[in-house]
Amino acid sequence: MMTAARVPWAFFRRDMRIETSYKAGFVLRIGGALITVAVFYFISRVFGEAAGVRIDNYGGNYFAFVLIGIALTEYVGQGIGGLGASIRESQTTGTLELMLLSPTRMSTVLLSSSLWTYASATMSVGTYFVAGALLGVDFSAANVPVALLALGLTLVSYSGLGLLAAALVILVKRGNPLGWLIRGGSVVLGGVFYPTDVLPAGLQTVAQALPVTHSLDVLRRSVLLGEGFEQVAGGLVALVLLSAVYIPLGLLAFAGAIRIARTDGSLGHY
Repeated sequence: MMTAARVPWAFFRRDMRIETSYKAGFVLRIGGALITVAVFYFISRVFGEAAGVRIDNYGGNYFAFVLIGIALTEYVGQGIGGLGASIRESQTTGTLELMLLSPTRMSTVLLSSSLWTYASATMSVGTYFVAGALLGVDFSAANVPVALLALGLTLVSYSGLGLLAAALVILVKRGNPLGWLIRGGSVVLGGVFYPTDVLPAGLQTVAQALPVTHSLDVLRRSVLLGEGFEQVAGGLVALVLLSAVYIPLGLLAFAGAIRIARTDGSLGHY
């Protein structure tokens, strides 16, 4: 057990030391989260009453509705962009080939390389919720086990999508175009700032393929209304199914990209 944890811990400690060496970055992250909360708090005071009618099934509080939406985008962003950024950094520093040549399984290396980014996102999410509570959002009815399960399934499914994006990074070595597309689509179609029922029917269908759509529904109902497993079972099943599709697809795509890059000798190029 201890041996299995050595690699993830080594990656986590390395990334933590790098990030914490830049004290201003930590301050800016927390400050940015507070500013975001403040912006949507005042927006909700202007438009919240009108918006509340459309989100009555989530309690009718637009500030609480959007707070959960922007909090989840922190994890979505890391799931999609964090892995690609880590792979790109490994390419430019010349450590990618060494990591892939190590006896450690590729899946362990990939998971370990994104641990700190999720921990960093958790700090921002914590800031959102503390600030939201201070501004009047009531979390007393929250069903924490259901919310944590939904969050875990969301991280798993977006890790699969992140692998797809990282595979393209290995091949094109410029930016993260697929990651940008998935992240943007998740924000626009997934119901982060508004309920998905305002979208045209065709886009609502597309939104069903995005984990964030189901995750936000479960999180809002479990955190704001205290609903349990039976009430949100449909959303949880959807997240399980999407994870079962995206994780194998992502691993296959990433392995294929590595194979292509090794064949043409471009794995270490940047």
